[in-house]
Amino acid sequence: MRIDDLLLRFFRDDVGGILIVNSRGEILYEDERSARIRREAVRWKSMCPPPMEGQRGEIWDLPNATDGKPYMVTTSTFIEDGEMIQVHHFTDSSVYMELFRDMNDYSRELKAEKEHDGLTGLYNKGKLMEMKQSLFKNQEAIAIYNMDVNNLKHMNDTYGHEAGDRLIRKAAESLRRIEARNVFTFRTGGDEFMAVALHVSRQEAEQLLRTWEQGLAELNQRNDGIHCVIACGMAYGTKGYDPDALFAEADQRMYEDKLAKKGNAGVR
Repeated sequence: MRIDDLLLRFFRDDVGGILIVNSRGEILYEDERSARIRREAVRWKSMCPPPMEGQRGEIWDLPNATDGKPYMVTTSTFIEDGEMIQVHHFTDSSVYMELFRDMNDYSRELKAEKEHDGLTGLYNKGKLMEMKQSLFKNQEAIAIYNMDVNNLKHMNDTYGHEAGDRLIRKAAESLRRIEARNVFTFRTGGDEFMAVALHVSRQEAEQLLRTWEQGLAELNQRNDGIHCVIACGMAYGTKGYDPDALFAEADQRMYEDKLAKKGNAGVR
């Protein structure tokens, strides 16, 4: 739901009203909606006593005699020409709660769009940089896997960008197979990916790499015309590591692996 839709709905569905009274409880102004709400509210007098000096911005519930649902009442007190004036604004609490839930849903959707890559659904580079400066800075152990997909330009130039997108999605699917509570996966650029594992031993980090390689090999057995080759470099560190140094080490090892795979396959 778009934010402008939520705002329009707020004003359309606000079933409250405005009631203004003086210090003697006499009504100075009342719109049609507030009059209807007062008639429906069985506890109006006990819930809304005469104004007292110092009452400002109070919020309380007013039961509805018809269906039992409460109205939310916001009460403010003002002094005008030496006289105390109390303003009540009535709104249906259920409407606000529903709008609040929709706003939360919309906020989560915005956050997901901000943090995730649109094509693959993996975390994006912005999320990686955020986590690099926070979660990834000081762990007991960390493994970083820097990955680069071979032949994306060749695939785009020869078969079109739709084929290139399929190649990228297959690469992402291979990473998704190793995702876990302590394993985070990212698409950081056009053909660039990364995975970061926390709280793993070196042996576990190496096994995770083999598990990913096996998963990619299984995906390449599909008869879909897309063969995905990914260069990968791994760096491992324990508490006291330098994050920047580890990321640079993983990048260098990925580059070496890429050259080796290019030489073996005779490809770009």
